[in-house]
Amino acid sequence: MKKILLTLLVFCFNLPVFANSEVITVIADSHVSINKKDEQAATPATLRLLQTISQVNKDSSNCVIFLGDNVNSPNRLNVALFAKAINKIKKPVYVVAGNRDIGKKGGLDQKEYYRIVNKFSKNKVKKAPSYIKHDDLIFIFMYGVNETVPTFRGNYRTSELEFLNKTLTKFSDKKAIIFQHFPIVPPKEDIDKTPYKPEMYLAELQKHNNVLAVVSGHYHFENVIEQAGIKHISVASLALNGEYEQLKIFKNNDGSYSVTTKIIEAD
Repeated sequence: MKKILLTLLVFCFNLPVFANSEVITVIADSHVSINKKDEQAATPATLRLLQTISQVNKDSSNCVIFLGDNVNSPNRLNVALFAKAINKIKKPVYVVAGNRDIGKKGGLDQKEYYRIVNKFSKNKVKKAPSYIKHDDLIFIFMYGVNETVPTFRGNYRTSELEFLNKTLTKFSDKKAIIFQHFPIVPPKEDIDKTPYKPEMYLAELQKHNNVLAVVSGHYHFENVIEQAGIKHISVASLALNGEYEQLKIFKNNDGSYSVTTKIIEAD
């Protein structure tokens, strides 16, 4: 009996034990919209989001983060429809805006967008850039949207990058994950979607050693590129590719952190 107990103890000590772990569902480019032909019928993109929400409510993830282009075009009805749908999620929700979500021509600047989203849902993001302390992690939500001129190209302005620098400095003792719509390390070549001056953003990241990952949507393409110790994770489109992802962040026994990704097909 003593030999068996000793063997079990040795086996347990050799297993990779995680002091802390977090599973995050990330959904990109859901492109929800009102059905203009029949307002009583849902569009395929809206149905897919609702099916995914039902799926997510049954899984073990700790929270859900939307990575922008949540609606197909910037108008209040689309945003309200999206917000009412995500209100069905039974875990914390964080919403990032993309280029299709915002447009001053349609009367939707960032302030109005979040007013509607937060009126009809339990979204925890009130503005961007911003951050939220989430257990032992820092979630940073970036913006990069040109509200005046519609464009597929993200533009992280100097003021945003200054916010990023200050936040990473303030929480230098915690690991950070950045969520945004526009990737700064593109998952594939696409001149029309290349962000403006990504080297400025990357230069800010290189000043810090506490960023685990930058998670983005926009390209409708799944990929993971590791650069300077940071994982740049691109999530495919829920509406067009029929998938989303789960990120698992865990702390190893030696104090280091690991991030893994898992693609989930929307039923």
